[in-house]
Amino acid sequence: MRSQEGPPFYLAFIWLVYMIYPVASLVGRPVNEMIPGFLLVVFFSVIYIFSFFNAKRRILSILLQILIVGFFVFRYDENFLYMAFYPSPLIGMLKSRKQIVGSIIALLTLFAFTSWKYEMFTNTIELIQLIPAMLVMLGMPFIIRAGQRSNELKRKLNLANEEIAHLSKNEERQRISRDLHDTLGHTLSLITLKSELAEKLMIKNPERAAQEVKDIQTTSRAALKQLRELVSGMNAVTVRDEITHAKQILAAAGIVLEVKGDMDNGVMTPLVDNIMGMCLREAVTNVVKHSKASGCAIEWKGEAGSYILKVMDKGSGVDVDSCNGDVSKNGLNGMRERLKLVDGELQFESVIDQGTTVTFKVPNVNRAIEAGR
Repeated sequence: MRSQEGPPFYLAFIWLVYMIYPVASLVGRPVNEMIPGFLLVVFFSVIYIFSFFNAKRRILSILLQILIVGFFVFRYDENFLYMAFYPSPLIGMLKSRKQIVGSIIALLTLFAFTSWKYEMFTNTIELIQLIPAMLVMLGMPFIIRAGQRSNELKRKLNLANEEIAHLSKNEERQRISRDLHDTLGHTLSLITLKSELAEKLMIKNPERAAQEVKDIQTTSRAALKQLRELVSGMNAVTVRDEITHAKQILAAAGIVLEVKGDMDNGVMTPLVDNIMGMCLREAVTNVVKHSKASGCAIEWKGEAGSYILKVMDKGSGVDVDSCNGDVSKNGLNGMRERLKLVDGELQFESVIDQGTTVTFKVPNVNRAIEAGR
């Protein structure tokens, strides 16, 4: 079976056209020289074709071709040296470096033998005529080798691009899943809370219940807008907006919110602001769904070299080990994946019956650069 490396197989037949020159050199010679020469040319051509098929025995084919060329040079004349153009490119198709070096040494030996046999070192004209051909023969293995490496790199690059495309699709699916969970999950939780509150107030306080129903309508319209923005890829969440939303959803759940820190202390890039805002939304949603807390605090710090955002609730707390493993319950994995995009990190601390603290920390690249100047 033919090896897939190297030039296409049809080139082997095309180059055999040039075997007409050694055949022409044999024509007109005595029969005892011409017939063995013709047979040896045929044998040489068969070996040359065979070397394209069998990669394992290619080194033997190359050495045998060089040996045959040496015989022609020794038996007839120095012009048969040009037959070495046939094994020359095959050397570049060898796998082993030792085989390549050995074949090149054999080729150099052939050149040295020809130069010695016909005293080319003392014949400047003949030496000048053969040197370019010798250099081409010695250069062809390296050219073929470089072409093989280039093709191999292209093949690996194509495979890498296919893998990147595959991973990008998976990442995009995960991103859409996280955005749907974080965006619509937050809004639907608010609608659920307000609808439950309206149901309780329908008899006791109809006016308040009517107001809650209007809020539900407003929130549902906002949810539709968020969905449209999400589909169009224009959903730009910010920490400031999410703090405002947090006040609404926590108030609806009967949880007192305390905001600490100065949001003006540090200006985040839009990407960092978006990621921190989405993480804040998820954390607040978890407080409403799971904490059973009476109070919650959001603390913002813009320290040198980093931004820190904390969400602290005074709730029932959870077992940290079990919570870290239950992604569907608390969304910690989704938040961590978001933060990785900006080299951020998440810290989760919780004590049973005392509450939970989620800390988001993202490096401030601008300040880090200024500090390094």
